[in-house]
Amino acid sequence: MASSTILNGSLFEEMFKNANMYDQNESFPHDNFKGIADEELHLVTLPVELGGKGYTPEQTSKLITEISSYCSSTGLCIAMHYYTLAGLESHIDNPYVRNMFQEIATKGKFITSFNQPNVMLTAAISSKEKQAYTSIQINKVAGGYIVNGIKPYVSGIECASYIPIFGDQIGFEEDGFDLGITALILEKRDKGVIIEEESWNLSGMRASKSNNVILENVFVPEERVIGRPFYGIEDTSELVYWSRLAISSVYHGISIASFNHTKDLVKQRTDRISKKALSFLPGVQFKVADMKIKLDTSFSQLLNYSNQLEEALKLNRFPNDLNITSMVTKAYLSNAANDIVWDAMQIEGMGSLNKGNLLERLYRDVRAATFHQPTEDLLKELLAKKTLGVITRKNRWA
Repeated sequence: MASSTILNGSLFEEMFKNANMYDQNESFPHDNFKGIADEELHLVTLPVELGGKGYTPEQTSKLITEISSYCSSTGLCIAMHYYTLAGLESHIDNPYVRNMFQEIATKGKFITSFNQPNVMLTAAISSKEKQAYTSIQINKVAGGYIVNGIKPYVSGIECASYIPIFGDQIGFEEDGFDLGITALILEKRDKGVIIEEESWNLSGMRASKSNNVILENVFVPEERVIGRPFYGIEDTSELVYWSRLAISSVYHGISIASFNHTKDLVKQRTDRISKKALSFLPGVQFKVADMKIKLDTSFSQLLNYSNQLEEALKLNRFPNDLNITSMVTKAYLSNAANDIVWDAMQIEGMGSLNKGNLLERLYRDVRAATFHQPTEDLLKELLAKKTLGVITRKNRWA
C-alpha cells in the first residue's frame, strides 16, 4: 500500500496487515478502533469548540476513503460514526447532544448511525391509514418514552456507546404527508437494549459485526429527543447527505485498494507463454486503463459532491440539485467500485477466488455497496423523478 498522508503509519499498517485475519475469524477489529481513538481520529467531525477537528465534507471523505482502503469493515463502521456526528452538529444546543459530544471527545466513545426509515417515497394518507415507516415503535410516557422493536444491521455496535434511532411514535394525529417519526438517542447500557449476537451472518463486511439491536421496553428520558417529537426526519435533514458521502467514500476506498493491488501484481507477475510481465500485455493494459478511468471519475464525482455539500451546510440550505448529486454519487461510485474489483480479479485470474486472497475479500465486501439505502432500484426511481419533476399521488406505481 502507498504511504498514508492522514493516518499514523503504524496504525494503517496494522489495519492492512490484520484485515484478512479479522475477516476470516469474523471478529470485530477492536484494536483498530482503539488506535483510532488513541490518535484522536474519532473526533474529526466533532465541532472544534468541543475539542473536535471540524473536518469539512472533503476532508471527511478522504479520511474514510483512506481507512477503507486498509480495512473496509473498519471503514464502514467509522463512516457511520463520522457522518452521524456531522449530521447532529446542528443540534449542539441540545444539552444532551452537547454532553454526548464531550463524552465522545474526552473518553474515546463511538456512536452508531440512525436506522433508515422507509420514507423515500410517501403517499398522502389519512391518519386512519397510518403506516409504519420503521421497525421501531415509540410510546410517550411520563418523563420520556418507551421504545420497542428492532434496529437491524448496526455497523459498529461492538464498540459504540450511543445508538440513535428513528421510530414511529404512537399518537400522531395529523393527516397528509407528515410522518410522525421521532428521533431519539439510546445508550447501549440502557435496560432493554439487547445485542443479538451472531445475527450478522453475511458474506461481506464480516468484521463489521453489524448485529441487530433488539429493543425491549427501553425507557428513554425526554432530554434525549433530537429535534421535535414526530418530526425527527424533518429536523435531521443533514444526515442523509452526510450518509451518502460517507458510504460512497467507503467503497471508493475499496476501489483504491483493488487498483493498487493490481498495479503491483501486473509488474511482478509474468505471462506463462510470453514470459513477459503482465503489464506488457494489451488486454491487461486495457483493463487497467478502464479501472483508472473509473477510479479517477469516481474521485472527481466525490470531490464535486463534497464541495456542494460544504456550500449547502454553510448556507443551511439543501436544494434539489444537492439531492440529485448525492444520488448520482452513491449510484456511480457503488457500481464503479464493483466494476473495478471485478476487473482486478479478471487480471489476477482464478487465484483471486482463493479464500484469504485480498481481492476475494474485497469482492465480498464491495457487493454490499448497492444495498445501502436507497437501494439501486429505488435510487434510480427517485433520481429520475427528481430530475423530471414528477410528482405522484401514490407510492411508486401501485
